[in-house]
Amino acid sequence: MNIKNNIKIYCGAALILGAASAITLNSCTEKIDSSHLYTFTGEMMIDHFENNPEQFSSYLTILGKVHPSKRSSSTMRELLDARGNYTCFAPTNEAIATYLDSLLKIGEVSSLSVDEIPDSVAESIVFNSIIENVDDEAFASTTFEEGALPLTNMNDRYISISYGNDSLNNTITYVNVNSKIIDADIEVENGYIHAIDKVLSPSNASVSELVQATPNTSFFGELLELTGWDKKMARYKDQEWEDEWDDIRGTMTPNGSFSAYYPEHRYIGYTIFVETDSVYNAKGITDLTTLKQYVQEHNGFDDDTNRGNKTSWENDYTNEYNWLNQFVAYHLIPVRLTYNNMVIFANEYGCDASMFKTRTANQFYVNVWEYWETIGIQRRSVKVTGCRTNGIIQRRLNRKSVYNQTTYREASSLMSQPGILVNPTNQTYNNDALNGNYFTIEDILLWSPDVPNNVLNERLRYDITSLFPELVTNNLRQNRTNNWIFNLSYLDNVVAMTKETLFQYLPNKNYESGMGAWMDYQADEFNIQGQYDFTMKLPPVPYTGTYELRYGVWANDNRGMAQVYMGKNPKNLPAIGIPLDLRSSSGTNPSSTGWVDEKTIAPVGPDSTDIYENMKTMRNLGFMKGAKYIQVNGGTGRDSQNNLRKIIYTGQFEAGETYYIRYKSVLASSNSEFFYDYIELVPKSVYAGENNEDIW
Repeated sequence: MNIKNNIKIYCGAALILGAASAITLNSCTEKIDSSHLYTFTGEMMIDHFENNPEQFSSYLTILGKVHPSKRSSSTMRELLDARGNYTCFAPTNEAIATYLDSLLKIGEVSSLSVDEIPDSVAESIVFNSIIENVDDEAFASTTFEEGALPLTNMNDRYISISYGNDSLNNTITYVNVNSKIIDADIEVENGYIHAIDKVLSPSNASVSELVQATPNTSFFGELLELTGWDKKMARYKDQEWEDEWDDIRGTMTPNGSFSAYYPEHRYIGYTIFVETDSVYNAKGITDLTTLKQYVQEHNGFDDDTNRGNKTSWENDYTNEYNWLNQFVAYHLIPVRLTYNNMVIFANEYGCDASMFKTRTANQFYVNVWEYWETIGIQRRSVKVTGCRTNGIIQRRLNRKSVYNQTTYREASSLMSQPGILVNPTNQTYNNDALNGNYFTIEDILLWSPDVPNNVLNERLRYDITSLFPELVTNNLRQNRTNNWIFNLSYLDNVVAMTKETLFQYLPNKNYESGMGAWMDYQADEFNIQGQYDFTMKLPPVPYTGTYELRYGVWANDNRGMAQVYMGKNPKNLPAIGIPLDLRSSSGTNPSSTGWVDEKTIAPVGPDSTDIYENMKTMRNLGFMKGAKYIQVNGGTGRDSQNNLRKIIYTGQFEAGETYYIRYKSVLASSNSEFFYDYIELVPKSVYAGENNEDIW
């Protein structure tokens, strides 16, 4: 659990609930405070287990042996008898007996009695089976989607859902591939119980080891070993942060009107996109010789991203300029992605906030996408698109979409590159490792000339959270249970931050009940306060050329002013332009930006030349309207004079190079906010091409 770091410290039974729960939870008191318990007339979870001993007596016994944290004298049995919202995948007596028998055979336990099992085994059974939903509703099976559930369990591991059919063609729901739900949606006062036929016991292998051990991914597993990337992706937890968190967890933080939590853990994670052996075989690839031939025919390695270095075609596979090393590296992302958070469905055009948990293929409106930087010194990116194909919502790699400019739906007849299909699961094989996930793909993933010159030759819009791997890996991005606060040691891509900088992440916690006034890309933002001064890495560009760097603005008079600096040397960055004024009464009012309501100038529709004339006027002042792609309460980013894009810089960016940006407050007030939502890197071919850049 995470201790709240402001003057509002909430104690009692409810505080044992945590947004980033783990084995070592923390609470304000060591005992459940019965004065804070609700009075219910129906069953609690423990009541149901007690009332059904023929099915759950073993699980009930084990719950009584396990404590929520090392600092708690209460047991999980007491916790599940209290208020809260939990999703429990409860193993039956038979499931536990089978599991203990398997451990007995390998010497992990010395007895089949649940009263005699070691604490470590008991904790594994319990913590892997329970998700704390905190203030949100527990997960009923009607809310399941194929892939990982959005919250981790008490062991900080994701629980995945997949589906199959029995001999009578009835749908079967599987948990973590192998455990079958035999009794779903047992509703109790403090959540949902789903009875399962096998104990949830996720792999403790690294993601590389899991790929190497999986029968249908053995060839790629060999490539990981040959290139040495398997050893480079072995990290799991940052112990230095664990020690630092112990020092700061009880402190108070003056953070204005926001309640914020330091994250308790800092896990390191990875994602691997893997061609199965059958995909290689279908291409005639059976060994290194045939793979090398294929890569030679299709690669684009010696482009701008290689910074003048020639690809080696010899057998020095651990050399990062070697052909095989580059091929493998382009499959690896230093972020722990799940199938469900590869892309974010939030407030894209056509989205209703009420769809967040109930979205179906029929409600899918426009594509969503993310650009993820892969491992390797070349700083290459892979685009993941969430799209609908033949009525099915999919994830595809390096898809090049063409859009109808009125609806922004794909014009499928003009699809130039459909992209590589990503599978949510790997058949009957587990794809969830201790430090990441792998996903099988249906074609060969390669940095070919078409990727930088076609797929990535577009407006690159980055939600700021996607630039911080730690937020994604540690399940903080879009985690609406809390606001989060970070210091310099937590975020690798923030290379400098003063002690006066209060770096806060705010997901819109009211997202499901209405977006309110949050005109944010993907419905979240950073709200940075204090006499802030911080420097961070910018994402890479796909090829060397002229780009515009744009900053997404949502102005109000609580904001402040920041001087922007940018360049290659983070310790000596030149200032860029005049300070960025984010106050609606001064820096971003229509007299300063040229903003005009389109409804008053173009009642005939979006193709009116008057709209584009207004766009030119705004560009001359260094501004653009917000993106029509972003929707809130039926309106879009183009409908408010406070929702803008500021053109920060126009000039050359070199592919493969690392650029840094610095923001420094220029106001005396420590309460002025720096709003940080999204940025855009836009090549000249888009903003000054043959056709006008679209308004999306």
